[in-house]
Amino acid sequence: MTVGDKMIVICMLFISLTSMFIINTFFYGTAGTSVIIEVNGELYAQYNFNEITSTKYIEIQTQYGYNKVEIEKNRVRVVEADCPDKLDVLAGWISRANQMIVCLPNRMVVKIVGKNTEIDGVSY
Repeated sequence: MTVGDKMIVICMLFISLTSMFIINTFFYGTAGTSVIIEVNGELYAQYNFNEITSTKYIEIQTQYGYNKVEIEKNRVRVVEADCPDKLDVLAGWISRANQMIVCLPNRMVVKIVGKNTEIDGVSY
């Protein structure tokens, strides 16, 4: 590898890392204010992050299946699920507005809501 090749690789890495930072900062929203849990398209529970003082566990047992959701200050995740693929458990923590965890077999959606309720350019 020549010096020019190394410079090109370094520039490409710099551009990639800078792009990732900009996308995460400006396009993934701000911190969420509350979490909404829906089962089969209907509201199951809603929790305001300001009211959460310690770790809270919500067990959701419906005709579709079982999920256990963990809520902490400003973040949420699915801890347990009886669905076969466990993609909702593998999703890990979410903490920013408009992020969500979906368990299709159990028809459960956990989403974070923020202050900004404007329609963005993508959904418009």
